[in-house]
Amino acid sequence: MVDHGFNKTKADHCVFVKKYDGGDFLILLLFVDDILIVGQDPKKIESLKKALSKSFATKDIGPTID
Repeated sequence: MVDHGFNKTKADHCVFVKKYDGGDFLILLLFVDDILIVGQDPKKIESLKKALSKSFATKDIGPTID
């Protein structure tokens, strides 16, 4: 995840944060073979999902909450 600009948190080694100018951020949580992406900007989330799909096989099951 570091290759994608994320920093691992000190509190939990499965939580990564990427901060953007202007205060925007993405949080990525890893658990075994699952990833949860949290953020305010849908375009940034989509961009991350595309980048990750280039590194390994992914399956998007959609949002956790509507």
